[in-house]
Amino acid sequence: MDYWKECIKEAFEDSEIKATDEQTNNVASWVEGAHENYSTGMGHDCIPNPQTLEIEKLKKKLKREQEKTICKECNGTGRNVSYGGTFKFDSQCFACNGVGFIYS
Repeated sequence: MDYWKECIKEAFEDSEIKATDEQTNNVASWVEGAHENYSTGMGHDCIPNPQTLEIEKLKKKLKREQEKTICKECNGTGRNVSYGGTFKFDSQCFACNGVGFIYS
């Protein structure tokens, strides 16, 4: 509270406002209360910052991309191709479901 009293006294002196100690204390208590409730009043405690949410989403997406490895069954093609005589067998890779990479 002393901090706010000093701020209010300086502001009053700078503005050439005459106030009693009781008036100064009253204004200081209001300013202190307003300062304590600023984040709630402006919604900082209640409303999430959309930029912060987007950053967290992108961080998770980046981490997931960094964890992926090339599928060893299909060498990243997403297809398993084999030949049997005159026949060609082409199917989607069972290990990576045709994506070509696997998440660790």
